[in-house]
Amino acid sequence: MATNARHPTVLWAQREEIIYLTVELHDAQDAKIELKEGSIDFSNTTDDLLYTFHLDFYKPIKPEEAKKSLTGRKTLMVLEKAEGEWWPRLTKDTGKLNFLKTDFDHWKDSDDSEDEAADFPGMDFSQMGGMPGMGGMGGMPGMGGMGGMPGMGGMGGMPDMSALAGMGGMPGMGGMGGAPMNFDAEGDADSGDEGDEEAAK
Repeated sequence: MATNARHPTVLWAQREEIIYLTVELHDAQDAKIELKEGSIDFSNTTDDLLYTFHLDFYKPIKPEEAKKSLTGRKTLMVLEKAEGEWWPRLTKDTGKLNFLKTDFDHWKDSDDSEDEAADFPGMDFSQMGGMPGMGGMGGMPGMGGMGGMPGMGGMGGMPDMSALAGMGGMPGMGGMGGAPMNFDAEGDADSGDEGDEEAAK
């Protein structure tokens, strides 16, 4: 049972229009994320330990435009600023938060690219939308309809295998000599050679 809450490591980087937040915590698929214009609340239980944090943003963001991407050990969020300008810091509070760190791997100056796809190649961003509490994400819209695997039907019975039954004769195999091989009830092959030997006598 989760008792004392801990803080996951949170990395942040920015562009003029957006904020990148990366929560370094594995198995966070069911994390509760409440995003508001001026703050974010995150909580998730991992290995029976509760991880949580609260941040008050330096300036407002647009919760309805938020996007996220999940990997095995990280949750990446892309937050759009309400006003396109560079922030001197992420939070309204000037005090240092030990769990909050600068994401130097994705930090860029104001004259660099702001293409999130280029900043995070291979990441699949989905719309977080809705908020608060990440409501409406259940069911993974677009994943429905997989039952029955459309297009896989008709495989039962392997219909094309019936064509193999008529392969006797094998065009091009003629001229091999000898009578066709016949199998009696005991499974022995009778090639007809005995009759030829009797005739020879």
